[in-house]
Order: sequence, then structure tokens, then C-alpha cells
Amino acid sequence: MTEHGTTGQLVDWVVALMSPESEPSPTRDYYLTLLRQGRGVPEAVRLSIDDLLEEVRAAVAREEPYNPRTHRSRLGLPSYVPMSPHRLPRPALVRRITQERMGIERGPGRRGEGNPRR
Repeated sequence: MTEHGTTGQLVDWVVALMSPESEPSPTRDYYLTLLRQGRGVPEAVRLSIDDLLEEVRAAVAREEPYNPRTHRSRLGLPSYVPMSPHRLPRPALVRRITQERMGIERGPGRRGEGNPRR
């Protein structure tokens, strides 16, 4: 598989973790916890994605698979965090922030092209 395909799969996986249809995940629960602590949506998405990517990097460095139980334990999350679908971020926001955090350039013709902050 190409690097682009693998990267796209990772982005899709992160987006799916934050969806209301997915099983509870440490990433989604951490996001919801950050919202309850008063963080804004974009900040909570960034923090939860950064944490997930760091957890995955650490697992790869140890040559182990990602372990959601270990991740949940490290974050100190309870086994159950109430979920309200209307509180979850939009998939496009999760995708954009994940791509930013992974250093993926967005293709031409997409919103944000020519962004002076880049």
C-alpha cells in the first residue's frame, strides 16, 4: 500500500473514532471531557487528536498495536462518558485538523487554499 493510502486510512480512522456511530473510544471520550471542562470545539478536537497521534506514535515505537484500554487508563478517563451526538464535531472539522496535525497538504481547489498562515 502506498504511503498516501495508509495516511488516508489513518485520517479516516480518526474521523470514524469521533462519529456518533462508533463504539466509545478514548479519543471521543477525551474530546467530550474537554468540552465539559470548558474548552471550545476546535481546541478540544486538536487536543484529543494530538493525544491520539502521540499514543499511536508511542505504540509504533514500542512495536505494539494501539491499545485503547491503555490509552483510556493513561488519560484517567472513566469507563463510561455520556455521549450526546449533537456535541460531537463535524467530520470535516476532524478531517481538517487531523490532516493539519499530520502535516498533510490539502489538494488544490479545496477551501483554505492559499492560507497565509501556512
